[in-house]
Parts: sequence; C-alpha cells; structure tokens
Amino acid sequence: MFKTDQPIRSSKDDILGRASFSQALGEAILSYKEKDSVVIGLFGAWGSGKTSIINMALEHMELISKDRSDYEKPIVVRFNPWNYSDQNQLITQFFRELSVTLGRHDYAGHGKDIGEKLQTYAKIVEPLALIPMIGSFVKIFSDTAKSAGSAIESLSDLKANDLNTIKAEINKLLGEQHHKIIVVIDDIDRLNDTEIRQMFQLVKSLGDFKNTIYLLAFDKNVVINALENVQKGFGLEYLEKVVQIPFEVPLISKHEVEHLLNSELNKLIKDVPETKWDQGYWYDIYNSGFMYFFQNIRHVTRYLNTLRFSLELVKNEVNVVDFLAITAIQVFIPDVYYGIRDNKDIFTGVYSNSKRSEAIKEQAKKRCDEIISRGKDLPPEVLKTFLIKLFPKLESIYGNNNFGHEELRNWRRDRRICSPDIFDMFFRLSLPKEEISQREIEEILSLGNNSESFAQAFLNLEGGKVSKFLDRFEDYALSDNDIPTGNIEPIINALMDIGDLLSEGDLDDLNLLDPNIHKKLHHLFYKLSHRFESYDERFNIFKRAIEKSTRSLYTIVYEISQQEKLHAQSGLKEEPTVNSKQLEELKKLACNKIQSWAKDGQLAKHKQLAYILLKWKEWGQQEEVNNFVNDMIKNDEGLIDFITGFLDKIVIYSSLDYIEKVHLHKVLWIIDKNIGKLVDLKKLEPRIRKIFNSPDFAQLDDQKKLAIETFLNGKIKDTF
Repeated sequence: MFKTDQPIRSSKDDILGRASFSQALGEAILSYKEKDSVVIGLFGAWGSGKTSIINMALEHMELISKDRSDYEKPIVVRFNPWNYSDQNQLITQFFRELSVTLGRHDYAGHGKDIGEKLQTYAKIVEPLALIPMIGSFVKIFSDTAKSAGSAIESLSDLKANDLNTIKAEINKLLGEQHHKIIVVIDDIDRLNDTEIRQMFQLVKSLGDFKNTIYLLAFDKNVVINALENVQKGFGLEYLEKVVQIPFEVPLISKHEVEHLLNSELNKLIKDVPETKWDQGYWYDIYNSGFMYFFQNIRHVTRYLNTLRFSLELVKNEVNVVDFLAITAIQVFIPDVYYGIRDNKDIFTGVYSNSKRSEAIKEQAKKRCDEIISRGKDLPPEVLKTFLIKLFPKLESIYGNNNFGHEELRNWRRDRRICSPDIFDMFFRLSLPKEEISQREIEEILSLGNNSESFAQAFLNLEGGKVSKFLDRFEDYALSDNDIPTGNIEPIINALMDIGDLLSEGDLDDLNLLDPNIHKKLHHLFYKLSHRFESYDERFNIFKRAIEKSTRSLYTIVYEISQQEKLHAQSGLKEEPTVNSKQLEELKKLACNKIQSWAKDGQLAKHKQLAYILLKWKEWGQQEEVNNFVNDMIKNDEGLIDFITGFLDKIVIYSSLDYIEKVHLHKVLWIIDKNIGKLVDLKKLEPRIRKIFNSPDFAQLDDQKKLAIETFLNGKIKDTF
C-alpha cells in the first residue's frame, strides 16, 4: 500500500507519541472562556507534523464537546490560503467562507444573521487595498471609493464608517451567542511575503471578532523573515503582537525517526528469507551513511513510497540490502544515482593486476570524485564511505584493497549491486528476456532431488539463459542450504545426460556446440563432486552418471578429458576428482559408450564428432576407430558428415582481460588439422571437390557447405 505524503487524521494513527500534546492543545483551546478574540500559534518546521497535530486536536475537541448542547458546541472553520492563487482574494475568500459556515442552519442563535453581515463585510473589503498597520484597520473607504468602481456599486449609499458599523454589529451578535468560533489557518509559511502579511493583518485587524479563536500553523522562522521584509526589521515584534499564545511542535528525535523507518522497513522485508538477508551487512550499510538521509518524517514517507513501488518488482532478483541503499540515493541525491547508473565500469567488478590498472584507477577516481560532489546534502566523506560499502571496487581506487574472482562469484551469488552481472537489474523494474530470474534459479534448484524433473526444467530454459544459469548455478554449488548433499548425484546425473542438448543461444553459430557450456559444466561437476571427500564416492557418482546417460556423449568425453588434465598438471594445483586407476576405468566406460553410439548410427551425426573420435582413438582401440571412419566415408553423405564434424571456429578477441572488458574482433572458420590423424587428406580432396562441383552441392545446408568450402580453401589448422 502506498502512503501519500499526507498528515494523519486521527490519534489512532499516531506513531510518534504526539496524541497527548495534541489533546492538550485541544483542551487549552476549549478552556478559553473570554469573549475577546485570541490568536494561538503552532510553530514548527516544514515536515514537523503541524497539520497532523491540528487534526488530532480537533478530533479530541469534538470528542469532549459531545456532551455540550448545540448552543455551546464550538464551530470550526478551516481556511487554507494556499488554495487561492490570487493574493487579492485571500481576505474576501476568508470572510465568505466564514459567512457560509456561520450561516448554516445547523447552528442555533444568530448564525444566519451573522453570515449575512459577513457577506456584506466581505463585499466592502473586496475592492479595498489593505494597509499594513498594527492595532486597527484604517478607515479607507472614503479615500478609495472612487477607484472601487462597480465592485461596490450596490453599496454606494454606505457611509465611510459603515465598515466599522457592520463589524460592530457582527461583534454584538457573536458576543451574544455561546459558540466559540475556532478558525484554523494552516500552511501560512507557504505563501509569499505579501500574502503572509495579509493573513496576519486579517486576524489582527479585520477578523478579530468576539468569541473567535484563531489557530495559526506555520514555520516561525519563515514567517519572521517574511514580516521583516514588510515591517522594516520588526518581524519578530509584529509576530509577538499578533500571536498571544504560542505553542511549539514537539521536536521529533532522531531516535523516533529511525524507529519509524525501521518499523516500516521491517514490514516491507518480512517475507525476505533469513538466508537472503545479511543482518551484519545491513548494519554496515545503515551506519556507514544510510541513516544520514532521514532527518524528518517526510523524508521517511518519501523514501518508503518509492521503495514500496519498486521493491516488490525486483526483490527476488537483487540483494535487498543493496536495493534499500541505492533507493535512498535515488530519492535524496538523484544526481549521484544517475552518476552511478551511467558509470557501471567504475562501480562494479574488480581491477586486474595489469600494468595499466593504475592509470585506469586514477581516471576512475576523478570521475568518482565528481559524482560524489553531486551529493550536496551529504558530507563528501560520509557519502564516500557509504559508496565504498556498497561498491567494494572503490576500495581499490581510494585504498589498496584489491579483490579477485572469488569475490566476484560471491557478489553474483548474493545478487550484489557491485556484480557486473547483477548491476543493471537495480536500475530497471523488469528483467530482459535473456536474463534468468532468481525465481527460475530457485525453482530449478528445488528439483535437485529428482534427475528427470531437474533435467526437464533445465531444458525448458530459453536461449542464452542456459549459460547464465550455469554461471549462477556455480555460485550455489558449495552451499548445503541451496544444494543438499543428497541432491548432488541426481543433479550430476541430469546434467551428464542432457549436456549435449544444451545451447548458449546466440553464440551457437551454425548449430555447433558451444564449448563454453561444457567448461562451465566441468567447473560445476568439480565443485559438486568435491563436496564428497573420498575418491571412491566421487568415482561411483560419475560411473553411475555415465552408465545412466542416454542422450549425451560429448559431455561424458569432455568431462573425462578435463579430469585427465587434472592428473597431468604439474604440481597438481587442483586435487583430481578420481585417482589414476579410477580415471582409466572412466575412460573405458566412455569408450564403451562411444562404441554403442557408433553401432546405432548416432555418432556419425554428432556435432562434436571430431573431438569424440580423437579421444576414442587416444583411449581405446585404434583399429575400431579406423574401421568406423572408413565405413563412414564410403559414401558421399558420410564423407560430408565426416568433414563437417571437423569444422570449427576460432574467435579472435581484441582484449582478453576478462576481469575488465572483452571485445569480440572476428570469427575464423577452419577444419581441425587433426583430421589428418584419421584419414589421408590427399585421397579425400578429389572426392570433396567433385561434391563441390556437383548440382547436389546447392541442396546442402549452410553448415555442410561451409565445411566443404573451408576444406577446399586449405584452412586446416590446429584447435586443440
């Protein structure tokens, strides 16, 4: 529910403990028994709650007046000068409003007569220019009658003293009745200097009728400054002559503001699971700068209204603590907010150790200093500290604390704004189509105890979401809360079975399997399996996964190849997943799986035919591989499939600094030169050229055409 920046109307809504003060104010007003007009002032700064106090005071007055007779109940007239744009209307509009209220038949006594006389009073006052004086209204009727024109045509028979005569008649009628007329005038401090002076002249000289009580609410300093400009330096003295009974709005302590803020925030975040709310981090953010934004209740209301609207849309996709922080920046120092939004490279990620990093940091510091300078409502050092907590990369700019890939993964897992992969979500209210939502991640992870359900949910991901999911999935791999130990084997079974079916969407040029997917799968397999301490446990998991797999072959071969590399590493930087003997057993299982695919015809059509054949030759019986290849290339269709299986691409980057930016330069298509390990290229070329020159070439798909053209152009290079 959104709350407008409006005052409360009832004591039951009071959360700042001001009801007692308001009730005391109401009782003080009702206790005034004198017939002479009195002016009560309620002084308070902008946003201090003056109108709320008035509302509660009037509510209390109505409550305790219920037992009074209709002849004695107070009559309340609320006049807001802010509603009238023309300053010349203020005085006349006031008397007209007063006359309408008093002329209602609900009130006993002389109400109707008083209302009619006030209408006449208003007509006389309307065309006259008011002269600021203290104490009495100057008899200006005769001096201005000529310029009043048609506005007083119906009153032409009035004498110069008729205004005072009518006022005396009004006073007589008001003095004879038992009602107190309580006139509330709010928002006086929102008027310009001339209008403020008119309001005070009204209550002091024109409207000081019998049995009237004026309650004026305003910022004392604003009004004094306005009166200084028109009273030649005697603004305070003027105010003190007009306001006989001053009340100061009780100050709201910083503690009360914070209590209100925290109370409302707790309501908003009550549905956020404890596992996604870092109380220690919130404490750091709160004390490093967040608390400085909130000086009064209106600050709290402004902030909460923005937060209520946006948090509900993104709370499952971003770190909630970070979102609370960036929303405060958005509401109170928007220029800083835009500076952050438009300079993602400064605020997210980490710096590499390259030689040019220092120069980059110096440029970033200048830009960051300029952005910080926009936050005029916050001391620069406070804002800097706040931003450093929010964006740790700034520690590398303003200090010597550097971060690496491990921190990057943690930030992404925690959906921090400082993660390059998460940052943009904080500045839009919906996810782009290609982004994977936190809800989707959690739903898939929740299916981890069932291989089939998990695999199907994974396959339902669209396009580029697969790769993004694997990136995010790795962040949860070591967490028993997100992936219980019992779910590890079902997940590995599922991914081993569907790995060949996964695509990275836009990067899947010409329907080739993207190797990055399988690199990510390997990292995931490694993290998940190494949650088990023994080689035997890990080996048995992979053995069963390979045996159960029916839909993937390249995934199996690639994973075993990567495990083989762990054994070949000098110094074993990473612990192997299985021991040497177990690795050989996995290779045999892979070869058996390849043989099975070869027999049923699936291998010849596989997108990663080349890689699989070469590993088969390396791990298995060379004669079996040769027989398969020779049989495959006997006919032209098989030969084309064989050549296409060795089609590969080389992606050339202009920069390989993955911590900063990666720029794609171009893609080169080649035939992997390892094809020569399996066939005699000189014998194949005449057959390939014949196919190229035949009418049937035009009927081939683009991938096969590209493979033949690449082969004939001599682009045969090593990619392994």
